[in-house]
Amino acid sequence: MGQSRPAMKEINRPLRPPRCRTFIQAAFIATTLSALPRLADAAPPAPLPAAPEPTTADLPTSDELADVQTAMDPTDKLRELDARIEQTRSLVLGHQPRVTVGGYADLGFFVPQGDGTGFYRDDAHILFPQYGNYGWVFLGDILSTAVNSRGEVANLGSATGAGDRFDSIHSGGAPGFIANEVNLTLTSGLGETAVATASVNFVPRSGSNFQLGDFLDVDLAQLEWMPTRSQRTSIFVGKFDSVLGIEYRERKAAQRFGITPSLIARYTTGTALGIKARSKLGPDDLFIIAGSVTNGSFTTEQFHFYDEIDTNVGKTLSGRAALHPPLPFEAELGVSGSWGAQDRSPNSDGKMWFWGVDLQAHTQSVDFKAQFLKGSAPGDPRNGVYGLNLHGGAYAEIDWMLTPLFGLLGRGEYRDAIVWLGDATTDEGANRLYLTKSWRGTGGLRFVFSDRIILKAEYLKNGEYGGIPQIKNDVITTSLLLIN
Repeated sequence: MGQSRPAMKEINRPLRPPRCRTFIQAAFIATTLSALPRLADAAPPAPLPAAPEPTTADLPTSDELADVQTAMDPTDKLRELDARIEQTRSLVLGHQPRVTVGGYADLGFFVPQGDGTGFYRDDAHILFPQYGNYGWVFLGDILSTAVNSRGEVANLGSATGAGDRFDSIHSGGAPGFIANEVNLTLTSGLGETAVATASVNFVPRSGSNFQLGDFLDVDLAQLEWMPTRSQRTSIFVGKFDSVLGIEYRERKAAQRFGITPSLIARYTTGTALGIKARSKLGPDDLFIIAGSVTNGSFTTEQFHFYDEIDTNVGKTLSGRAALHPPLPFEAELGVSGSWGAQDRSPNSDGKMWFWGVDLQAHTQSVDFKAQFLKGSAPGDPRNGVYGLNLHGGAYAEIDWMLTPLFGLLGRGEYRDAIVWLGDATTDEGANRLYLTKSWRGTGGLRFVFSDRIILKAEYLKNGEYGGIPQIKNDVITTSLLLIN
């Protein structure tokens, strides 16, 4: 009583299982039948004993008939079937693999200018006599002739007195095909609040003197724990991504719109061992804060500064704070920095630091990214550790997808830095100095054949300023991504 006529009409309508429920019932019955032994393989059933003649005592009472009628109620039968289907679903899911396998293959072709190196030697200190107390002075940028997302250069060149260095491509200026890397990423959910991730890169290179040139590196090995109900706070343990700037988010070939990293990526896109925390605060993630304690800085492993396993007691503190202002388009403004013991030094006396600001904005088809960075490290002459004075470095990039299948990239950047080895104030002088005043303009194309096949091409125009003569070190490079 008291219900409207449509409601009453709905109640009096005969019970019918929904179509989706009927389909699930059929699927459950089919699954159950498929699990039964095949009749051809099963033994014949034993004959049933003769049923005794029923007596009056065997007839059900009225109460028992009511119980049977209740047991046959369609609603109860559907509930029982739903429960059994849910049990079957849980059983099936429980047998699914716990580890998700992903990754990609990055194949390319590159054409370097000159001999593929990005620097040359200032013989007799003719161009920069003020650095006469350094044994060797090299002008330019060693890592300017990058050919892939790893930042590997076409040719590392010969820096006098530098000792043995691993020149992974060593093209000598010749154009060639290359398998940049094959990535394998494993992801596993550990309950509802934790995820484990491991990423391994297989890098095929030329061997010599009966030795294989191929190598691999583990760039991620982390556990992410999300302790809150909202899961807006994450705690990472292991080897994880940087918290400096924004370029680390696209350091991998499958993540990057273009191919090559910026001139300052060597300071901010490496991975480090330690512990990290990140939290998103406010409505629509208005604020993002992150901090980490690691063995060393987030520089890349191929550069002069990197500590995977610390040789000193001091650790590196890093952090970033970002703001998502409420704008008609998505935007983020961030500031980040790091401070800690000098990388590769066995003592903790010298302090190495970086700080910078970054900006990124996103519309439906265009991304804009910009970052500025400064840094310093005193070096450790006694233990052969390089020093650094990064006066400044920056880049600005626009990525524009004109159609879902075709995109354009444009990036402008510079790097002003001095890297040295030794102590120039002593009578014997310092060993060497690398003086960089470089700029670069990069243009790129992106072709998206599918979500698993992407072709990219870039032209890198490298130049020098501040009294450094121009070096023939432009690069044309391509990348074919096959994504799992």
